[in-house]
Amino acid sequence: MDSARCPYLCKYPNFRRRRDQDSCTAFELLSILGCADASRSERYTVREVRAASLTGFIEVSYYAGVDPFELLKQAKISPSFLEDPENRHAARPVTEMIERAAAESQCEAFGLLMAECRSFASLGPLSLLLEHLPTVGHMLDALNEYRRLMNDVVSLECIRGKETSAFCWVVAPGFEKPQTIDLAVAVGYRILTEALGGRWAPEIVHFRHPPPRDLRTFQQFFSVPVEFDARFSGYSCVTGSLEAPVAAAEPTMASHARRLLELIPIAGEYAPISDAAQRAISLLLPSGGTKLEAVAANMGMNARTLQRRLALEGTSFEALLNETRRDVAERFLLASNQSIGFIAEMVGYSSTSAFTRWFVSEFGECPSAWRNRN
Repeated sequence: MDSARCPYLCKYPNFRRRRDQDSCTAFELLSILGCADASRSERYTVREVRAASLTGFIEVSYYAGVDPFELLKQAKISPSFLEDPENRHAARPVTEMIERAAAESQCEAFGLLMAECRSFASLGPLSLLLEHLPTVGHMLDALNEYRRLMNDVVSLECIRGKETSAFCWVVAPGFEKPQTIDLAVAVGYRILTEALGGRWAPEIVHFRHPPPRDLRTFQQFFSVPVEFDARFSGYSCVTGSLEAPVAAAEPTMASHARRLLELIPIAGEYAPISDAAQRAISLLLPSGGTKLEAVAANMGMNARTLQRRLALEGTSFEALLNETRRDVAERFLLASNQSIGFIAEMVGYSSTSAFTRWFVSEFGECPSAWRNRN
């Protein structure tokens, strides 16, 4: 780790790593798949994170005045786990330990301070691909495509408009904690700005949680305006800026990096079919693909199969379509200055009047009044 990058290393350069011989891997029981044909291995899953996600934890803990080794012991995580950034561990005890450290130290910017210790290279093999992709937009897509090489907790959802785009860090259910969100947003920001040598940055960084009592750390970390109590956690930017070129881009090297990444073994991931359906709906909405058949085809199944599997999860295509429309409409109304007509197209309506009627039925007022009030 580079001490010039992380000021906390300078303060505690010779800390002694205690060994906890009672290490174990904590497993969490997550959602049970409701499909009758699901195998046992598909029904249970453990979300994992890389050891790199704890980069800076020991140093920041000392800086904030708490004992990192006591926290590791309470979480049943061996200090030796931190020695290889590619080690993987169940995510629950890791994220809860970071939240506990922030609470005990009363340091609201704990996750942000950990991000200060991260670098572009901390992504591991994925950094080899990102540095050779042609544009910022391609980098954002790759961060989501290969997100499981980093962790199973957060993903980056992209909503691209003609003029303004939003990139939202979506956190897995049960992990929506302030430090987890702050760490994801801050690390993503550092990766994107560092990869481009500071030549690109989002217009605004957004956080769903309220502002901390002391804003100085956030103001120092981010070189752009920061919005709290936002509708999403992530970034917004001018769509055209996503075409900013990456200086070191090299298609041949990017191809080699992809082949390398394909060799890295990652356990299969189960996600509810409703999650996949919502992602497909989000992608198809702007093109008017709001029919069940179109979404099912995008997911590689027929309409009846999709309906049946959604019913087993206690939902329906119509409910997911409406929920996705609400989410997209809210994000665009709050995070952009796009016209109502443009937003109508983005949520799958061919006319502004039809969109307005739907919006009034859902929110109790017209889109422009809702935007002004919020």
